[in-house]
Amino acid sequence: MRTKTLLAAAAMLAAGLASSMAQSNVYSLNVVGYVNKVFVGGNKYTSVANPLNAATNTLTALLGGAGAGLPNGTRVLKWSGGAVDFTTYTKVAFASGWSGPGGTGDGNVATLRPGEGALVLSPVGSADLTNTFVGEVLQGNLTNSFVTGYQMAGNMVPDSGSVTTVGLTTNTPVTSRLLKWDTLAAGTTQGDWKTYTRTGFGTFWSGPEGTVPPDLAVAEGFLMLAQPSAFSWVRNFTVQ
Repeated sequence: MRTKTLLAAAAMLAAGLASSMAQSNVYSLNVVGYVNKVFVGGNKYTSVANPLNAATNTLTALLGGAGAGLPNGTRVLKWSGGAVDFTTYTKVAFASGWSGPGGTGDGNVATLRPGEGALVLSPVGSADLTNTFVGEVLQGNLTNSFVTGYQMAGNMVPDSGSVTTVGLTTNTPVTSRLLKWDTLAAGTTQGDWKTYTRTGFGTFWSGPEGTVPPDLAVAEGFLMLAQPSAFSWVRNFTVQ
């Protein structure tokens, strides 16, 4: 499928790479660029996924180390299937810039690879935050595997559309649930989950809007409950 939302710089950079590689008899081409992701400020959660493959996909490399990137006090929550809970990493002013269960070096260990999702909690009193992801657009046969139970995930590539359009319906077992984070959920101060259930009929999804498949934005994470069995989200993706 054609990419709905491509990186502004990717096409120009790819053209430049193609020209230089033609002169050097190199025939492979990687498309690289950037995606700006806004995290809602004021002590609110935003669901995020890494849409590009960076040279290093750790919290420190992607979200900034000590003295750089997101402000101190920002928290990243990654789902731990073994603990059936979120593991929290907090932005600090020293060491790797992120402190977690293993100490202040966790930012160099904790990852946010393409296909992984997380929640970002902005500091109290902060304005909206913008993070720039820079890296390669993954292409070819891509597989994001879901274990039975809950898993925080995201699109492995920087495109958008309904879950049907991006190929998430085909192998998803009936009765599985996809939870999208709603920062502006009525009656909440920090947001809440909107739940969509995989059905075996119609548009194959049922949720708050009726039988309308949920949409996924670029760099948006989500929580998937795979039941009664594990499955794989398989895509054959090419930038055109």
